[in-house]
Parts: sequence; structure tokens; C-alpha cells
Amino acid sequence: MAAQEQVALARSLMDLYNNRHSDLAWVDKSVAAFATDCEVVNVASGSTFHGSEGYKRYIRFFVESFPDSCQTLSTEFATEDGVVLEGTYRRTNSGPPYLPSGALPATGHAGGVPVCHVYQIRHGKIVSLHCYYDLTILLEQFGLIAAAAEAT
Repeated sequence: MAAQEQVALARSLMDLYNNRHSDLAWVDKSVAAFATDCEVVNVASGSTFHGSEGYKRYIRFFVESFPDSCQTLSTEFATEDGVVLEGTYRRTNSGPPYLPSGALPATGHAGGVPVCHVYQIRHGKIVSLHCYYDLTILLEQFGLIAAAAEAT
């Protein structure tokens, strides 16, 4: 695939996520972009997910914890086998975020955090997605630093 096709594939996931309220099939369409043996890494939380069910678990966290969330793109970079998308993830904490230490209460706080998605793509399918964001910024914006410390 050419670099522009790689970017289009990665951007399609962002578009599906941002338009999920009007497209009930968005999860299935997103999963179709991934190889069956893909790996998804949420670097900030230290979580790794495998396969389509793993991707669904990964994305479900953001949708359930932040139902109004959306992503904006500021930078894109592509090679023959990968794409990097950088932008901002905006949301309101209106759902209960589930961390490995347990559920935290919804706070109603809004905010945005810089995010970077790194995709490896082979034969037109995403084989690896690594998502980078600063968890400390996220927790500070929601006033959850103290709650996170108490939970551990």
C-alpha cells in the first residue's frame, strides 16, 4: 500500500470513532481494518490487547467512560508500512472509568489530552496499534489524582 492509503486507513478509524453516534455499525467497520492477530497497546495504562475482541475491549473503555469523546487530528506521518497520527482527545467524564484498580466515579469534568496513535500495517490490515497519551494529565483534569492514589 502507498503511504496515502495507509493514512486513509488510519484516519478512517478516527472518523468512525467520531461519528459513532450516527453509525451503529462503527465497531464492526473498525474491527474490519485490523488483522485477526493484531496487537493493541494502551501505553499509558500498560494494557495490551490481542485480536478483534481485544480491540473491542480497548475501544469500549473510551466509549463507556467518555461517551461524548472525540479526536481531532493535528499531524499525520506515513511510510509504506506504518502511520502516526497525532492530535487531541477531548471528552467529559460522564461514565465510570474502569482502571485496573477498580471503577472511579464519574466527575462530569471535561478536558483534552494530546494523543499519538502509531499503526503498523501489513497487506492492508493494521497489525499493531500503540496509543500514547499522558495519563497524569487525564487524571488531573478529572480531579482523580487523589482517587487514583487511594485506589492503589
